[in-house]
Amino acid sequence: MKKVRELEALRKEARRLAESVGLDPTPVIFGVVDYDQLNEYSAYDGFPERFPHWSFGMSYDYFRKRSAYSGWWTYELVLNTDPAIAFLRESNTPVENKGVMIHVYGHADFFKHNRWFSKTPKEMIKLMHTHAQRIEEYMNKHGVEKVESFMDKALSIQYEIDQYAPFIKRRWQDALENEEENKKEPRRIPVKRDYMERFVNPPAWLEERRTQLKSRQERQSKRLQEETELAKPQKDLLAFLARYGRLEHWQKDILSMIRDESLYFVPQMQTKIMNEGWAMLWQAKLMAEFAAPHEFIDHADMASKVLAGGVANPYALGKLIWEDMKERWDKGRFGREWELCQDPEKRKRWDTKANLGTEKIFEVRRNYNDVTFLAEFFTEELYEKLRLFTYEYIPETGAYHITSRDFADVKRKLLFQHTNLGRPMIKVATGNYGNKGELLLLHMYNGVGLNLEEAKEVLKNTYFMWGRPVNLKTIMRRKIKDPDPMRNRIHPERPLTAVYEDQGMLLRYDGESTRELALSADEVKDIRLDEDYSTVPQEWIG
Repeated sequence: MKKVRELEALRKEARRLAESVGLDPTPVIFGVVDYDQLNEYSAYDGFPERFPHWSFGMSYDYFRKRSAYSGWWTYELVLNTDPAIAFLRESNTPVENKGVMIHVYGHADFFKHNRWFSKTPKEMIKLMHTHAQRIEEYMNKHGVEKVESFMDKALSIQYEIDQYAPFIKRRWQDALENEEENKKEPRRIPVKRDYMERFVNPPAWLEERRTQLKSRQERQSKRLQEETELAKPQKDLLAFLARYGRLEHWQKDILSMIRDESLYFVPQMQTKIMNEGWAMLWQAKLMAEFAAPHEFIDHADMASKVLAGGVANPYALGKLIWEDMKERWDKGRFGREWELCQDPEKRKRWDTKANLGTEKIFEVRRNYNDVTFLAEFFTEELYEKLRLFTYEYIPETGAYHITSRDFADVKRKLLFQHTNLGRPMIKVATGNYGNKGELLLLHMYNGVGLNLEEAKEVLKNTYFMWGRPVNLKTIMRRKIKDPDPMRNRIHPERPLTAVYEDQGMLLRYDGESTRELALSADEVKDIRLDEDYSTVPQEWIG
């Protein structure tokens, strides 16, 4: 009881400090768990319970070994619920609990006020529990092996969804609403006396109305299917397969559950740098007051472990950008006059005493995600301070090499890592490709090709859910000429003699084998994007 009272006193003080600087977090319930429980919840993405699947066991083993052998462990877990739920490690020291509580209140404030979290369900623990129960029921009914095998296939495309779906009402959603409306009984003519009902609304007339409504429903369903399948490409492959795939009811239900859970995690993936940086920003500021004098070194050691790794670490990069943003707006380093100033010394001394930093960071916290955050606030000054570079894998040497030290390339690479959740952009073009009921997927090519072997495995999984051949249009960068194959290529900074070209390709899986079919430039022009995120110098690739 004494420890509970001490933790509650720390919690109240942490919340008071958070509110004193303008944070407005949701209420937070803190639970204390042991080392093994924390690893288990980490494997479940922070939740006490998830659906049964072997992949969570692999995640648990990863977290357990990471903390045992690398010295890097999880200090806390916090869930985007209302109230938010956070877990503290039982072995945390008092200063670690102080730092974790401030950090958690930073997250809770971000969850509550960032627009990208505004559509997420706040009772996700209950929903996860319900999903776990339903999947266990399916395993009992259809067999563990059969259900788990299907889930393996479904999880291979769990983030092939429209990440903006919660914010956009599509045309097919209007059609669905009309479809639901058509299921209602025909509208009757109101009567004042019950005995008049059979004369004013005769049964034969009502039945005729029902037939008309059913016919209209069927026409709208057909139009809905045509709009969804044959109109402009859409990103939500999971929803498409759940609606049109040749699947049993329980399989469609599992796809829908996986999609719901993926949509819940999407905002966290969209704002990883902002969210972690925001929590670290306030942890660093408030622990100066919260930590006792004898605890400063211990907290510095704790923070150094969390921030290790430089800008590859979202905690470190996010905190750095937030701090830079606040300083810039406090000193008035924004606007047209600042942008036009080319004098390095004048820019270095620039300070208009604007003091708008706090207002600006709270505004950005409300409206941005990682892509817009990096696009607007990762500046050339930050880049020069960090001395960053890009690197790529060079097949000729079988190793990674620095390919550029240019600011534009570095920033483009950062944005690439967070665009579309850092995954290839795949769209559904049609479910009736070649008028044969085949599925056609489009890989929107941005200069970075697919992993061919992984793509083939995903096509096999998709075939199982679609029930007909699956096709994928993509572009692969392939070597077409190498006049000196014996040349020693240990120095990639020298121009390579190999010549490469982008080749359009159709991958087709028909249930037995995968074929690679060449496509003409005209046949792939609809999938080539203007962006090119490859930073390999042109002279290296011919």
